[in-house]
Amino acid sequence: MNQVATIEQQQEINSLLTELGGSAAADMIKVPFLKIQYEDEDKQGREVKRGTFLVTDQGETVYATSVKLHVMAQYFQYRQSDPNTYKLVNKTILQEDFRKGEPIDMKGSIRCGRPTSKGLSALSDDEQKDWRRKVRATRILRGVVSYTGKTADGEEKTLENVPCQMYLKGMSYNSFDSVINALPFGKKYQEVWVNITNKKEGKAYIPEFAIDFGKPAVLDEDAIETLKLFRDMARQENDFIKGRYSDALISRGSEGEVYGAVDGDLEIDF
Repeated sequence: MNQVATIEQQQEINSLLTELGGSAAADMIKVPFLKIQYEDEDKQGREVKRGTFLVTDQGETVYATSVKLHVMAQYFQYRQSDPNTYKLVNKTILQEDFRKGEPIDMKGSIRCGRPTSKGLSALSDDEQKDWRRKVRATRILRGVVSYTGKTADGEEKTLENVPCQMYLKGMSYNSFDSVINALPFGKKYQEVWVNITNKKEGKAYIPEFAIDFGKPAVLDEDAIETLKLFRDMARQENDFIKGRYSDALISRGSEGEVYGAVDGDLEIDF
């Protein structure tokens, strides 16, 4: 719970800074990422093993070949990146199920402009490839991770119940389905721990999830506090995106009014 308390404290600081003139999104709750190491050295140039797991923002990064994850929330989101800089330029609201309504985005459209599956299939191969490259469906897992690994200097360290989020896209998008499909009748994914390892396919590392039936996930007071953190995190993000969506629609309407006024003036002039 020290990790959750630290996140909540940082959120309070960010909120105060926002009130004193900071960014409108400065008080958003942020948690570390559970990622896969794709380079053979870290930012300091030290040798590390590719394909290992790591959690960001831990001071000293700890790498491991397998981790245990207690998933507490799962969301789906379309995310649009600039194909040249790879920076995020647009995203939709978080949804627990893509089938429940059209996801609005920050630019006043839905799905970041990406066509439906049926519409996409009607396009040429190059057009489909272009859309899949710039707007990707992303599965977001949020929970707590525990593992023992080693730093780049070879020191063994253990992380316990660190709040994190993991993004699954492309070839990894459906990998968590192995947990959903293996859940015992009546069980929710929040009630189990999962083991995660990696499988290499070409240049990609695909995470493989398996339920740890020997370690049930206890939804105790600490877990409930973490669940609340992820609930508030999703609400904040969706409220921010909805606000940007509304702003985009208002801006678009204002532009239409300006063009309409100009058109009228031109008719009179001529």
